[in-house]
Amino acid sequence: MLKTKSRWGAAILAALVTAAAIAQSQPQPLPQGVEKIGVILFDKDKVRPARVENSALPVIEEAVKRLKESPDKKLVLVGQADMVKDDETERNGMQRETEDPSGRDVRFEDLAAYRALNTKWYIATYYQIDPSRILPTTEDYVDGQTVTFYVVPGTADFNHNFLGTTKTNEKPCTVKPCYTPDEETLSAHPRSRIPKTTQATR
Repeated sequence: MLKTKSRWGAAILAALVTAAAIAQSQPQPLPQGVEKIGVILFDKDKVRPARVENSALPVIEEAVKRLKESPDKKLVLVGQADMVKDDETERNGMQRETEDPSGRDVRFEDLAAYRALNTKWYIATYYQIDPSRILPTTEDYVDGQTVTFYVVPGTADFNHNFLGTTKTNEKPCTVKPCYTPDEETLSAHPRSRIPKTTQATR
């Protein structure tokens, strides 16, 4: 009888684990007032894996259009890194104790954050969007070589970004509340403006 109960317990536990995994893999409904704009990829430039690629232009311009149409909205950028696809960069920066100002020696642990920061820098610099309206964040539990764009209510800040993603400490701080002085900060890697005729290339 004890063995039977034990087997039943194991079966129930396995079913619960499977159900949880399925639920986690399924897309969750977005919070009220949050709209997904699109996703940009960082899969072509192996030398500078956090550099905003030319193919990002359509999504960037759509996000800028939404922000200009709705001055009361903000943009949350969710950066991701991939443990498998980004493995070539995993060795980079292993001996580095400080941030990489060049974008060519990025620590894997910083890769998702740099992708969000570089995207924010590009939008704020070339489209004159107020940096305080763009929240660079990361998602640590999902792999990807991406930054996902979400338009969110204007009340969003680093404590309430509507998506539960992890804030990225940018230097200088433009989104409140700012980090404490003992926290590590990162600076974006500038790049030239993307020509509209070369969106399909890097």
